[in-house]
Amino acid sequence: MTTSTAAQQAPDKGKAGKAPVMLRPFFPGSLDLETRTYQKTGTLSASQTPLDTFYPKTNGFLADLFVEFSAVAAGNAAAVAFKEDAPEISIANFQLSDTGGQPILGPMTGWELKTFVKHGGFSFSDDPRQSQTYSAVTGGGATGGSFSYILHIPVQFVRREPLGPLPNTNSNSAYAVDMTVGTLTQIYSTAPTNAPTYTVKIWQDSYRQSSGKDAQGNATVTSPPGLGAVLYLRRNTMELAAGNIDEELSQQEGSYRTLHFVLRDSLDSRATGDTDWPDPMQVYFNNDVPYDRTKSRWIRQMERDYGYINTVETPGGRDRGHFVLPFIVDNSLKAGSEDRYRYLSVSAADTLGVRGTIGGAGTHKLTTMYQFVRPPGGNIKGLTAR
Repeated sequence: MTTSTAAQQAPDKGKAGKAPVMLRPFFPGSLDLETRTYQKTGTLSASQTPLDTFYPKTNGFLADLFVEFSAVAAGNAAAVAFKEDAPEISIANFQLSDTGGQPILGPMTGWELKTFVKHGGFSFSDDPRQSQTYSAVTGGGATGGSFSYILHIPVQFVRREPLGPLPNTNSNSAYAVDMTVGTLTQIYSTAPTNAPTYTVKIWQDSYRQSSGKDAQGNATVTSPPGLGAVLYLRRNTMELAAGNIDEELSQQEGSYRTLHFVLRDSLDSRATGDTDWPDPMQVYFNNDVPYDRTKSRWIRQMERDYGYINTVETPGGRDRGHFVLPFIVDNSLKAGSEDRYRYLSVSAADTLGVRGTIGGAGTHKLTTMYQFVRPPGGNIKGLTAR
């Protein structure tokens, strides 16, 4: 499939009435560029550590970022145990900002980013805990407390077109990545004997500026289709007492790809997030209630959409207290690689909210994460073929 801007025509320079020349897509005139330009090291401590700002190299169109975080413990004798959001909570805060300093993705914790990508439909394998590059060593061994993981930070949201790459050619007007390293107490419930040393690496994937022709000189489109479409991720958290709720969400204006909900208790734990989840829960949009789901139906639907059927809180399984609504299921069996006709279009005038009964007792925290696209020029047809 192509988007409305992917198949462009070159002006006819021949005889009048001659059919215009169809340009080939963007990819044949471009080149993939993989660049690793950032590395920081330090020691985990009792205080959060802001890292130096990373400015992606200006080499064409920014497609994706990857963050590799590793920590090495030595001489441990403690019975090390990780917190429930660890080890990804070792990134206490992440934000990708545009050239004007406004957030595109974030601010978010590393666990929130992991969850967003895991259910974002960006690639064939989206759960970083299923990767051979993931590890988290528990127990009393000498290396207890060591961990490693790689987080994909998506900029493009549909790779096959591609849609979403950001023009990135002016070093005086650069995008920026800011990260803060979490504390020992954020990462561990029982910390290792000696504070681990950490290394953070960032690399970027880009597309070179197009030459305007393929290897045989055929004319190509010179920029990605739908240029100007931007993928955003925002969140907000509200405190809610156990019992009946009917809450309007602080929605973001745009075309939604996914809508995430995370339920925690007053101690900021997801331990009872499943048992206290409203059963059923309604998600209403203006005067409609398009989603009215029991908890078991919601879990089964997520399994069907994403294929995560393993035990909760294990690689390839759900995250406790997390429920997602995907609007990216209009093409393949697995959520993602969507045709973009089922995005939920939300404006400032719309009303989006939730109803149900939260179980347990006391105050809970409901975090909503909004993954949405703002189309080029505000025209949603710029995201689709027609």
